[in-house]
Amino acid sequence: MNSAELSPSAGRLVVVGGGTAGAEAAFAARSAGWEGEIVILSDEPYPPYHRPPLSKDLLTAESTFAGPDPLKGAPLYAKKNIDLRLGAAVERIDRKNQVLHLNAARTLSYDRLILAVGGRARILPILARFDRQPSNVHVLRTMDECARLRTSFQTGKNLLIVGAGYIGLEVAAAAIKAGQRVVVLEAAPRVLARVTAPEVSRFFQREHARRGVEIYTATTIDDLSLTSDGKVDRVSTSDGAEYAIDNMVVGVGLEPHVQLAQDAGLEIGNGIVVDDDMVTSDPKILALGDCADFHSEIYGRRVRIESVANAVEHARRAAATLTGGQPKAWQVPWFWSNQYGHSLKIVGLSTGYDDTRIIDDPESDSFAVEYLRDGRLIAVDAINHAAAFQSGKKRISEIVHA
Repeated sequence: MNSAELSPSAGRLVVVGGGTAGAEAAFAARSAGWEGEIVILSDEPYPPYHRPPLSKDLLTAESTFAGPDPLKGAPLYAKKNIDLRLGAAVERIDRKNQVLHLNAARTLSYDRLILAVGGRARILPILARFDRQPSNVHVLRTMDECARLRTSFQTGKNLLIVGAGYIGLEVAAAAIKAGQRVVVLEAAPRVLARVTAPEVSRFFQREHARRGVEIYTATTIDDLSLTSDGKVDRVSTSDGAEYAIDNMVVGVGLEPHVQLAQDAGLEIGNGIVVDDDMVTSDPKILALGDCADFHSEIYGRRVRIESVANAVEHARRAAATLTGGQPKAWQVPWFWSNQYGHSLKIVGLSTGYDDTRIIDDPESDSFAVEYLRDGRLIAVDAINHAAAFQSGKKRISEIVHA
């Protein structure tokens, strides 16, 4: 797709999705020179907000729950002439006529369309047998889900978490702080197994165990029972154990929202397939953020990345595409997690590494792991080690852009 084909004076730009990617795309497009209308459609009732705190500080905040801070203040939408429409769910894309069909029998035409639709929390297959999700089973993607889980900390004592990835472990840390008994089940042989080296897994498993979190790896749910009011009250596991629970959190990953795009006939891979300009198989439609399957110039393969930094980078690249600008070079992806005051910062993608280097003592509270493939540095995990994170980010970038 030649970005020069897109005029900065084109009419109406519609952004579907009120998360970081959607909000940043709208403001970036305006700043880059989009002169026409810009409309953001969000199916949530809240203005776009910061989502990382949902699994961290907001779960244990002692004050009245007010939700996370908004991404942009309300006056800024008016100042930039961006029309934010809340509670607006897109049900169908009519690509031929360039019309969106919304809830409440509404329609909205577009000249250019951005799909920043994110994803949904993956649900356990064993729960699919029920007509509706049990009322004490929680996932964590939205402000309402955070508020509901936070309330459950006050009304229940036994919390079962399925999944020892970042979300599961961050929720475990918050729940222990709130006085819960916490049991974590992980199907893999160690925590964070899909994203970190064994040394990082051991560190976080040790820190959770020190505070009373019970973690069982290589363990899955075999069966569960429901009370008459539709709550899970007992879980049996593959290792023969049984747990009485008050609440359950499922943190087993994210499924990108692709149905809307798929129904419209757009190309789908591990998300909505886009080119280097963030353009889908329809030149009028772009996709970005958690839902976008794009080719990583840095790693030489297609990826889908779930992070705030990635959403912002996609938004700026899309804005350049829409207004005929020149996008900046791809940046090395980075992520973070906070647990018990420990800062884990990750730069790069470690998938496919064949060797590691340890910086400082992994038995201490400050060390890092460098991941290599064919002798080349591809990622760094830094635990309370800002210098290793910054150094890794710089070195990976230098290799890529040399």
